[in-house]
Amino acid sequence: MNRRSCLASLGLSAAGTLPGLSAVPASRVGKQTCVLSLESFRVSHAGQMPQLHSYLERTLLPHLTQVHQGPKMLLEAIVAPHTPQVLFLAAFASFDEMIETRRKLVAQPGLQRAHAGWESAETDPVEPAQSQILLAAPDSLAFHARPTRREGGIFELRSYRAPAWHDRAPAAVGAAFRRSGIHPIMHASTAAEHLSRFTYLVPFSSLIARQDAWTKLDRDPDWIGLQRESRTRFGSEAKVTGASIYTLAPYSPLA
Repeated sequence: MNRRSCLASLGLSAAGTLPGLSAVPASRVGKQTCVLSLESFRVSHAGQMPQLHSYLERTLLPHLTQVHQGPKMLLEAIVAPHTPQVLFLAAFASFDEMIETRRKLVAQPGLQRAHAGWESAETDPVEPAQSQILLAAPDSLAFHARPTRREGGIFELRSYRAPAWHDRAPAAVGAAFRRSGIHPIMHASTAAEHLSRFTYLVPFSSLIARQDAWTKLDRDPDWIGLQRESRTRFGSEAKVTGASIYTLAPYSPLA
């Protein structure tokens, strides 16, 4: 893979090429739906992280801010299927806004110059960004401007396969989470209609607090009842399909 193809993936891919975009039915995207873009920027070894952080902080983020004022968040992985990596999350009011933002970003001369300089440098290429699109109701997002008490903690990105939840997790799920000390700042569903997958971004003060919270959830009577009902009606309970742990990047605008 050459550097041009690698660098083109760093925030410059056309929205129409993102996985899942073509599979989204119009009926699922309404006026009260936010579109979330999650991109994982990966490098081969830790020695390349300073260069990636520099690109994201000094190039991609400033240029993106010029064309998009919506929520943005950058998280560095500490436990994930692939490390090192930085997860870049951005929220848009619609698919059209996301596509138009990416087109404007591609046209930024400063970003093009930065990429030209990086392509000429003798460094190992950054792996192409791994992208996914999620849909969320506006009231399911609880991002806050920095600084906040969350800066010193961790963030877990956890996904569930839950056939019984349909388009949105039942209110009883949220109540069980809160009783267990689990307070997501984002919960969203996959954009593809045929998948009943739900993703949460949850802040915790520490790894110990995280473990305690999930242990409490497993013991919660209502959660146990929901899982039992799901097995009875759908043949499967809500199952965790992915869980990664991050820290907030120092230059991230949100926490």
